[in-house]
Amino acid sequence: MRFGISLTFSNPKETFIPYSRLMESQIAQSVLAEDVGFDHVWVAEHHGSEHYFPAAMSTLAVLATRTRRVRLGSYIVVMPLYHPIHIAEQAAIVDLLSNGRLELGLGIGNFQDEFEAFGISRKERGSRMEEGLQVIAGLWEQKSFSFSGKHFNLKNFSLVPRPVQPRAPIWMAGNAPRAIDRAARFGYHLAGSGTGFDLYEQKLREHGRDPGQFNKSMIVCMLLANTREEAWRRAGPAMLSFLGYYKAEFDRHPDFEMFRKKPGGYFGVDPLPDSRDVESLKKLNFLGSPFIIGTPDDALEACGRIQQLGITHPVLSQHFGGMDPAYSEDTIRLMGQAVIPAFRDR
Repeated sequence: MRFGISLTFSNPKETFIPYSRLMESQIAQSVLAEDVGFDHVWVAEHHGSEHYFPAAMSTLAVLATRTRRVRLGSYIVVMPLYHPIHIAEQAAIVDLLSNGRLELGLGIGNFQDEFEAFGISRKERGSRMEEGLQVIAGLWEQKSFSFSGKHFNLKNFSLVPRPVQPRAPIWMAGNAPRAIDRAARFGYHLAGSGTGFDLYEQKLREHGRDPGQFNKSMIVCMLLANTREEAWRRAGPAMLSFLGYYKAEFDRHPDFEMFRKKPGGYFGVDPLPDSRDVESLKKLNFLGSPFIIGTPDDALEACGRIQQLGITHPVLSQHFGGMDPAYSEDTIRLMGQAVIPAFRDR
């Protein structure tokens, strides 16, 4: 398996810190992750939210100058909000700055507020996504590219400058069956949460592709300490704030109906428990993906189970907004010391 960390730059108003300090702490976590043996640093993106930064590509460009080895990826860019030329050009710059270390994660998006703010109809997101994917691939692979579609039209357009990688790896976010099928149909890696991996392999076969040639990532919310009690003390309040934000967003959108109907709802426990109710906290998950809150031994055991699911790229969500960044750094160090080496050649 190849391990990564994710950066969201979450900064809820209840625990607000100056963004300059937050940015430096998240960049420091990226450098630390590279130093202790992580393989990837991923940057999330949403707009108009105190729980996310709005500019994944700009952030990746900064990280390209502060790191030397780790691969750098977006997890994810909401593709339908943008013109694909914009994404292709920004991705090329990050790939150049990083000397070919870019991985491009794209998603269809869910949050209505974002589409309204950008003046994009949410009903068009599927067709905009599919046209955008074709345009990005064409711009990267052809020196002069033309395209005629419902949303985008290009005639003999050239991408300048060109990326180091002729075609950077592309990951597509997917939890719903239609999104998973789209990833398989286009032949892209799957950026998942906690479900749909068997369906992805099935769809790859249906589209004439070998599942062994494709990667599957899973978001894993994690915080490690020397004892379980200390880990839960550090994680509990900030983790519940994070889940509360997502519950409010998911409740507004029909895409998450299949998770809402499951026992325990989106996160395995509904309503969300008190931060002092550790036994209930232990039952939480994020759309089927486990929370690993405990010791390095707990992480070893949990990562073994994740590997058995066929996950190739666990993506750690190691920092919840409002949490002391030192706690996240402890998690990164403990993973590098005690967990990652055990899976390096497995």
